[in-house]
Amino acid sequence: MASNSRYFTRHVVVTLVLVTLAAVGATLCICAACTTDFSRFGFQFSHVTFTLLAIVFVVLWLWMIRRLWKLIRLPLRQTEYFVGAMESRDTTMRFPGSDDPVLGTVLDDMNRVLRAYCADRFAMESQRQYYDRILRVMTHELRNSVTPIISLTDWMQSNTISNEDMKESLTIIHQQADGIRSFLSHYQELTHLPEPLWADFSVRVLFDGLRVALSGEPDANRIHFDISPQGADLIVHADEKLIRLALLNIIRNALHAIEGQADGHVSLLASGSPADGIRIVVSNNGPLIPPAQMELIFQPFYSTKKEGTGIGLALSRRIMELHGGTLTCDSNPPLTLFTLAFPA
Repeated sequence: MASNSRYFTRHVVVTLVLVTLAAVGATLCICAACTTDFSRFGFQFSHVTFTLLAIVFVVLWLWMIRRLWKLIRLPLRQTEYFVGAMESRDTTMRFPGSDDPVLGTVLDDMNRVLRAYCADRFAMESQRQYYDRILRVMTHELRNSVTPIISLTDWMQSNTISNEDMKESLTIIHQQADGIRSFLSHYQELTHLPEPLWADFSVRVLFDGLRVALSGEPDANRIHFDISPQGADLIVHADEKLIRLALLNIIRNALHAIEGQADGHVSLLASGSPADGIRIVVSNNGPLIPPAQMELIFQPFYSTKKEGTGIGLALSRRIMELHGGTLTCDSNPPLTLFTLAFPA
């Protein structure tokens, strides 16, 4: 099928020529076999010979007609496979490439539709899982926040309480309500990220902007920016503000990790190329992240810090997903690495 797809037009033309020649040959042989005296035509063959030749040409003609029918069916079969793949949600099917002037364009269009369908399904599934995780966390957090309020109001209704107890109870209720307000505010940050404003910018400009934004941090002098020689003029096609926000969240987490460590440092390294994909790695030599927490740190509202909101890394990963890239973590001696990988 791959060969037929690649040379579809050539096969059809050759088969049509052979069908025509076989029909002409069969017709001549039948006429010659039916002629009582064909010596005037210069033939020295008998009736039997022409009859056998006619049978051969007829068989050849029938075989070529069958082959032509299979060739004509080829585009229809591939269309059936394409429709079947869409119906069964098969995102792995691909058609072989073809330089054929007729079939090549059709196959390229089918492959493009399948790739787009695969990307859309992957994006939808990722988004569904993302919001499912947020909903589970949200339900858990709201339940924990509302339970003390319900308990306190039930107690206040069923008991005679002093003014001091009333004030203390109202203070607790206010704190819980403020916690819910803060939680919903952070939830909105995660779920209402703006669509990226795509533009080209250099990694050098991005790093310069980060230097300025982090200049007020207590440990700003511990942050080192580096661009590999082959990446000196790296250009990223993305939303610079969103990428800067993602990196700021990661860097601040790294600064927290090395807090109080005399030799602690945070490094940013950019490498790669637009053709192969660009990578920005944020590393720190603080305490390693236990394997059990490796994926938990990217879950919304999960935090190992007492005053942390738990949305920084989740927000950064979401930003990279919006750009078609990835954010991964690798924590092995002596460094913890956060890698932002942009697609080629």
